[in-house]
Amino acid sequence: MAANARPAPRRTARMTAGGLLVVAATFLPGAQSAADGQRSEAVIDYDCQFPSGSRAVTAVVAAGYPAGGTVGDPVAARDVTVGLDLPRGVLGELEQLDATAVSALAQLAVLYTDATDSAKADWSGLTAPAQDITGRESVTLEAAGPVPTATFGSPGKATLSASDLTLTLSPLKADGSPAEPAAIDVTCRPVPGADTVLASLPISGTPTEEPVEPPPADPDRDDTLPPDQREKLDDARREAGRAQEGSEGDVEPCPFSMSLPTPSEAYVAGFTNVKKLNGAALLGPARTNVTMMMNYTNDPCLKTVRVLSGAEFEHEGKRQLPPSRGTFLSFGFMPTTATMILSQVGPTASIDSLTINDLIVDPRYPEYTTITAKFELRVKDVKVNGVSLDVGPNCRASKPIDQTLKAFGTTYPRSGYTVQYGGTMDGNTYIPAFEGCGVGEDLDPLLTASISGGGNYIKMTQAPLCVSTNPDGPDCPPKVPKPER
Repeated sequence: MAANARPAPRRTARMTAGGLLVVAATFLPGAQSAADGQRSEAVIDYDCQFPSGSRAVTAVVAAGYPAGGTVGDPVAARDVTVGLDLPRGVLGELEQLDATAVSALAQLAVLYTDATDSAKADWSGLTAPAQDITGRESVTLEAAGPVPTATFGSPGKATLSASDLTLTLSPLKADGSPAEPAAIDVTCRPVPGADTVLASLPISGTPTEEPVEPPPADPDRDDTLPPDQREKLDDARREAGRAQEGSEGDVEPCPFSMSLPTPSEAYVAGFTNVKKLNGAALLGPARTNVTMMMNYTNDPCLKTVRVLSGAEFEHEGKRQLPPSRGTFLSFGFMPTTATMILSQVGPTASIDSLTINDLIVDPRYPEYTTITAKFELRVKDVKVNGVSLDVGPNCRASKPIDQTLKAFGTTYPRSGYTVQYGGTMDGNTYIPAFEGCGVGEDLDPLLTASISGGGNYIKMTQAPLCVSTNPDGPDCPPKVPKPER
């Protein structure tokens, strides 16, 4: 392929004359978009490998495509959805796991072809919300999300074609908690002879004669490190390079790891739904002390970078979020007001981010992040229909809440969530039964019936990190984000 993409200190991608560059620049200003064309659907038959064996699945890939494009200008597919029907056999297997619903994460490999070149990119991070599967003959999942753009280097006909489809199914129990296993990976290939063309469009203009640069990139994350830490990182990279050069083929130099703890801070804020109370409560804004790069692992063989960081919430010198007061409808009709306090317990919250460091495979520099933490939930100052309900000073969930939030983002262009620049992350919360509630009477059953259970959606927004090594930077002092529902 004539396209040339290589890593550079500031992670630019270059395209040779007549080349084709796929860049995850969704919503790029100036991109040729579906506003110029129309929406179309492609029906593709797949052979999918489920844990129990192979099954036939039909996928419908729908998107809005422009009527045409120009050499050197990004072309964007908009409002992409991938719909597929899970047959009864698959639903039965999920029901055997005690699942009553299932959600999914989808990734579709797409081949971009013009008159002289081709390039493949992943339409990743497409999410399908949970659907009820109980007693259903089939269930349709529809995954959606932003996808890469493509810049074509030669005039003529350009074609987008679907290739392999990867699914991660997440079965859920009736109370909203994950079934076991919590994730089921499914790989799908188009059946022989399947028509996989998603769209064709004419590209006008003259062949590219000069390298085409994507939009200006952000500074490399290493630029935020002080000189001594940057030198340590460079030394580790050089040592790994020497090990690779000196190996005789039987020594695997990948990966190399080191610790570069870098203090930083940020504010987070968001909303959590309390499903049984039919309402949402504001969380934060909470100050969060983040230690970045407690462990930094670069794997040149797999072309990944994994960074483990830690987070501690702080409010008035305590490991907790600010108290949150909300009004809900108990049992659907009684207005209930209560103050909830979430205190961080156990080890430091974990921030685990995995970045794909391969400009050819995915030039967006995608980052997948999982945040895990434990919280104690306490309830106080409860009023039901305006009348105080004395729950006492020790009304709390009987077990800590294991909270997991997930996020996805890209650096080029900056979109979604990344640890350094923030964004939104979300997940579901399972609230255990209550204990210690009531003065003179046992209110545990009432609180448990009113609040406990699963399916409580939580969405948090993190502001960019204020890094201690760059106190005069634009993100210092730390900003307070606007929470999103």
